[in-house]
Amino acid sequence: MSAAAAPARTADQLLFCNQPERLNPGGAYTDSRLEAGRTYRIFFHYRNNASTAGPLVVALQGTAASPLRLEVQKGIADPHRDPAHVGRQAMARFMQAPNRKYAGTSAVRFPLTLKPRLVASGVLTVRTLAQDTRLRIYFRNNERTVPGARVVVVDAPRREYTVTLRPGAQQQYFWIGKQEAGMSQQLDDTYGMVYSFKVDAPMGSRVRVAFSPRGGQAGLAGTFGGIMRQSPIVGATAWALFTEAVVGKSGLVLTTLPFGGVFYAVELALQRK
Repeated sequence: MSAAAAPARTADQLLFCNQPERLNPGGAYTDSRLEAGRTYRIFFHYRNNASTAGPLVVALQGTAASPLRLEVQKGIADPHRDPAHVGRQAMARFMQAPNRKYAGTSAVRFPLTLKPRLVASGVLTVRTLAQDTRLRIYFRNNERTVPGARVVVVDAPRREYTVTLRPGAQQQYFWIGKQEAGMSQQLDDTYGMVYSFKVDAPMGSRVRVAFSPRGGQAGLAGTFGGIMRQSPIVGATAWALFTEAVVGKSGLVLTTLPFGGVFYAVELALQRK
C-alpha cells in the first residue's frame, strides 16, 4: 500500500509551460513574474529535440535585493523517453510532496540533465511570501528568452464537486481534462488542473471509481481516501477500474490531476457498491 499523500495545495493561477514542447535552441522557454503573497501552480512538459544533452533548469529568482522567502511543493519526474511514464510520475510525486520553505537565498533552482529525446515533466506549487519572484525555465543557458515561447495562464485552477451516492443508484459520471468555456485555445486539455470529488455516502460504504478516455489514451494518478493510486494507460473508449475504497469517519475524497504525455478528456464513473 502506498504512503498517505499530502493534499494538493490551492492556487491563484496555473502557469501552463509547454509551448513550444520541443526544446532545441538554448534559452528560457518560460519567463513569468510571480507576485508576492500569491500562490501559483506551475506545470511543465518538454522534450529535448536537440542532438546533445543539456541542462533544463526551473529557476526562481528574487526581483528585489532582499532574500527570497518561498513555500514550494515540488513534483518533478526523472527524465524518460516515454511521455506517459514521466507525466504520471511527476503527478504522483507532486501529490505526495511535502511543502518546503526556502529562505535566506537569492535564488532557488531545480536542475535536470536532459539527454536527447528524453522528456522532462513536473508540477510545482509556489507561494511567494516576501517579494515578487521571477520564474525562468531554461534549457542549456539563461541568456535570452527563446522567440515564440509562451506561458498560458489559467485562473482558479481547481474544481470541487460533491458526489451523492445512494444504494442501488446508477453511477455518477464526470468529465475531467476537457477545456472549459473561456479557456485559451492555446491550452491542450487541462494539464495541472486539480479535480476534487467529495463522496457523500454513509460511513462503511464501499465506493468504486472507473474511468475511460474519450479519445486518444490516458490514465489516472490521484489520491482516494488519502492513499496514492496510479492506473495503467488505457486506450480510447475503453473502461478500466481505477480504485475502490471504504468511506471512513473523515469521509472519502478523490483528488486527481491530468498528467502530461497522453492525456485526453476522461470520463469518471463513481458508484456505491
